Parts: sequence; structure tokens; C-alpha cells
Amino acid sequence: MMWKVSKWIYIVTTVPLLVVGIGFIVFGFMASPEALTDDGYSLKFFYYVMGVSFIFFPLITTLGVGLYYKRINDRESFLIQDGIHGEAEILHREQTGTYINELPQVKFRLLLTLPDREPYEMEYKDVVSMLDMGSINVGAKLPVYVDPNNEKNILLSYS
Repeated sequence: MMWKVSKWIYIVTTVPLLVVGIGFIVFGFMASPEALTDDGYSLKFFYYVMGVSFIFFPLITTLGVGLYYKRINDRESFLIQDGIHGEAEILHREQTGTYINELPQVKFRLLLTLPDREPYEMEYKDVVSMLDMGSINVGAKLPVYVDPNNEKNILLSYS
């Protein structure tokens, strides 16, 4: 499952803040050098600081979110394209009690069977869609992609 953030989310959340930031900077140019805030600081300086803040922080946040999702997608792409394709049998599953975006986190005990390797057990936690919960019963066998350099870095395919 590739993660994607809609471009509209970026536009709706970032552009208004950028417009406000530009407005503050414009007001900074228009403000009289003698004008002071209520607490005695230069109004011109206040406008510049607010303008830069309203531009800088939304851009950094947008960049951070974009890089986070890129990292997740790159990992999944790597495992699907270059990982070892195998089978994971669910030996045990239980909800951890944690919900992320109203989706339960599930702790699995898996038996992984990979070509040309001995089967091995491992514990794995993942956030699972409620729609997929029916297909991941104990004893179910699911496709799995395993990092050839790190057997604990896996991607379960619930579909």
C-alpha cells in the first residue's frame, strides 16, 4: 500500500499561511520605522519576523511530511521490487490497544518461509485496516516481502 498525500491538502494547508506571511512582509515595508508595538518593539521588525515565520514553518512542515511519505514509499518499493518473496503464516495475533488514525495496531507472531532458507519465527507490529482484519486469522498464509540484508525488515501483503 503506497502512501500518498493529496496535492490539495498541501495547497489548502500551506498556501493560506504563505499568503499571510507575504502580507506581513508587505506590511513591514509599509510600516513607519518609528512605529512600535504595545510592548515597545519595532513594528517593522515584528512584521518581518511574523512574515518569515508564516513562510518558513509551513514550508519546512510540508517538506518534512513529503520526505516522510517518500521514505515510507521507497521502503515499500524496495521490498516489493528487490525483496525476497515468501510466505508468512500467522501463528498468533493480538491488538496492542494502540490506534493510529482509528486503525488498530496488531502484533503478529509469524512463521516466515523463504526460498532456500530455513523457516523462522518473528514478531511484527503493523497498523491494519479494519477491512483486512477478516483475512488475517491465525493460520492464514500471506505473501511477504523480506529485505535480503535484514530479515526483520518485512512487508506483509494483506490482499
